[in-house]
Amino acid sequence: MNATTEETGTPRTRPEALPLHAEARRMTPARLVRHTGALTWRLLVQLKHNPEPLFLLGAQPILFLVLITYIYGGQFAGSTGAYLQYALPGVMVYNAVFATMSSAPSLFADIGGGVFDRFRSMPIARSAPLIARVLADLMLQAIALVFLLAVGFAMGFRIETGVLHLLCGVVLIALFSVALAWLPMLLALSIKSGDSVQMILFVTTFPLSFISGAFARVDTMPGWLQALVKVNPVTWLAQAERALLTGGPVFRPVLYTLVCAVLLAAVFAPLAVRAFRRRD
Repeated sequence: MNATTEETGTPRTRPEALPLHAEARRMTPARLVRHTGALTWRLLVQLKHNPEPLFLLGAQPILFLVLITYIYGGQFAGSTGAYLQYALPGVMVYNAVFATMSSAPSLFADIGGGVFDRFRSMPIARSAPLIARVLADLMLQAIALVFLLAVGFAMGFRIETGVLHLLCGVVLIALFSVALAWLPMLLALSIKSGDSVQMILFVTTFPLSFISGAFARVDTMPGWLQALVKVNPVTWLAQAERALLTGGPVFRPVLYTLVCAVLLAAVFAPLAVRAFRRRD
């Protein structure tokens, strides 16, 4: 019997023998940042071997912008140039919603492939894999947004405010995307079928994007539909982006967008982390 046993009556537990969950509970902010960064880098490196997600994410909004501008621009605004000024901020918002919600299948594939089982066996914060997914998707969205703006400028779009307003618009979209990202993660962690995830994402993304003021003026819609559109956070984000890029009242739509983002994160982030922990 060693000295430790003689003094206490019980053997001392070695630090390396602590349960993994105890190690995770002792996670410091610095370790959380380090682990999140490593997991984010892992997701980005995967693009080197499979660039298809980046290509689809970049090509889809560009194709959508070209189609609605040249096919419907004259009908909606009298000319394609006038409608382009209106539509591009809406397409920026649409791309953010579409890209954020479409991250759920990738997360579901990781879960089904056993990747998250390995994460749960490691002494890392339970939120690190989820935050890494949010950050990696946000970087992909930033790249896609650069391509979208480049094509928009080539088509004739012009910023009527200033570069600082454009940067504020990009930051606002990023904040909203981070808040909204917890909803698809919650779905991927809670639903057992990949087909069900895809279907729920479709019926969620479609109304969010199109029952809004992203592509058409709200005052041209029937009264009963306006009531739905005005409570859609995508409407406020589209109005904020349009005001920041082409002019107009900024304070109210930006404030409403930030409030919606805080509410989305406050509701769905804890639920997503809880769903991940309950899979242990």
